[in-house]
Amino acid sequence: MDDLERNLMSNENYSVHMVRESLDDLPEFNLPAPYSIRWYRPGDKEYWLAIQLEAEKFFRVWPALYEREFGRDDAVLARRQAYLCDGHGQPIGTATAWFNPDYEGQAYGQIHWVAIVPAHQGRGLAKPLLSVVCHRMRDLGHERAYLATSTGRIEAVGLYLKFGFVPKIRTNKDIFYWQVVANELDHQAVRVAVGSRGKERS
Repeated sequence: MDDLERNLMSNENYSVHMVRESLDDLPEFNLPAPYSIRWYRPGDKEYWLAIQLEAEKFFRVWPALYEREFGRDDAVLARRQAYLCDGHGQPIGTATAWFNPDYEGQAYGQIHWVAIVPAHQGRGLAKPLLSVVCHRMRDLGHERAYLATSTGRIEAVGLYLKFGFVPKIRTNKDIFYWQVVANELDHQAVRVAVGSRGKERS
């Protein structure tokens, strides 16, 4: 577990992973007016930090975090980092179609750092934003994807389940915390993951 994952974990906010083993049959959602989505431009680091600082409830966001997570290659970021903008073109959300060449021994795409500022949440924006980055990941040649979230983000977990991501059980602690999630989200993928792996580890 790295420092970031430790920050994601508290008494009721445990870091968990979810996977989608195929990027076929991705859902699509229309973005409501007057919002738009554009891709990274040089200098967008400041927008990214501002969005994360406003939206993040569980851990500290600091300036060096951006380059730690994404590096400095503008060409890579221009293909992979999306910004959700309001009617004035101001970025108010972001998500990145990132990658991990060695996620448990295989190459995976990674849905990374999805966030929308609180003033624009609840307006049907998360689904279109996630749809755009999932499709971009597939267009870039990724066959599968994973993401890290946490059990305190029940709405986000529910969104990812609707997109076909399912729990990745890595430890016994994962089983326990997905059972906690199951108490709030009645979803077959959660029941199957907890039930099947729980039996294997009993």
